[in-house]
Amino acid sequence: MKPQENQAPVDRSRLLPEYRTLLEEIDALGGPALETLSPQEARADSEVRLALLWGAKDEVAGIENLEIPNGEMKLKARLYRRSDARRTILFFHGGGWMVGSIETHDGPVRTLCNAARANVLSIEYRKAPEAPFPAALEDAEVALLWLRAKGEALGLDAERLILAGDSAGASLCASLAIRARDLGIPLAGQVLIYPATDLSGVTGSRQEFANGFSLQQSTMIWFAENYLSGGTLPSDPRVSPLLASDLSRLAPTLLITADHDPLRDEGRAYAQRLIAAGNDVCYEEWQGTIHGFFIMDRAGKTARKLIGRIGEWADGLWNRHDDGKRGGG
Repeated sequence: MKPQENQAPVDRSRLLPEYRTLLEEIDALGGPALETLSPQEARADSEVRLALLWGAKDEVAGIENLEIPNGEMKLKARLYRRSDARRTILFFHGGGWMVGSIETHDGPVRTLCNAARANVLSIEYRKAPEAPFPAALEDAEVALLWLRAKGEALGLDAERLILAGDSAGASLCASLAIRARDLGIPLAGQVLIYPATDLSGVTGSRQEFANGFSLQQSTMIWFAENYLSGGTLPSDPRVSPLLASDLSRLAPTLLITADHDPLRDEGRAYAQRLIAAGNDVCYEEWQGTIHGFFIMDRAGKTARKLIGRIGEWADGLWNRHDDGKRGGG
């Protein structure tokens, strides 16, 4: 989004060249900020803009569009299959709980399917403000319970699921992992890609990268206000998992942050709290990157490097689990 004229110049000198170029192109294009549009207009605009950030899409063994019963409605879902695997990732897309979709993340999820050598079930959850919190988290839980019930019939291993998501989707994963622990549902792991973990705080990175680095402070505020428009407080640990009183006994975690991201500091803080609570955590801060780089394949090679790293971590996690079973662990 183009910075406002009265805004102080931003320092992009430490960004990777691919993201400096991308941000300069976005500046040149201009266009209205999302928060100046209606939610419906913002959603339509984002469907085009976000999808354009990915280039050529990978082939996968198979794709199935599914519907998950959820009371009187049905959630859309898309299953990306690996013909040689039963291992499964349950994926939730980003977009500030207001925009984004299965379609905007189709490219990176295909690549994730191949990189992790696993099936990926991508979920279309309800969006704010039409469906404010707790709708999205309720949908995430419904998807998890459905997959555990139907996984065997679909040829999927639902007993060793990895949860994964980017941005708002990562926040849903973090909250869902806590909920799964409380329900006694085992998870193999969780992949949190630059999650929002504290909607009540103002961190150093939220101030330092408030403008000019793909995710604007004004847009973040707009997202949160709409997501919480049902009356939930930003300090509620279900929307701000960093504030949860108990983060022990959670699934092994890969937590990724971008160093030029307003959400960087709360991602760091969440990793630190998970480690302090005794969890198995791999925290990586990717240098020279910006919020959203998981879906920015057209900018350069870093998005695919990130997804390759996620696949490597997931594969290692599942292999250790298999080795433990063979060894009697």
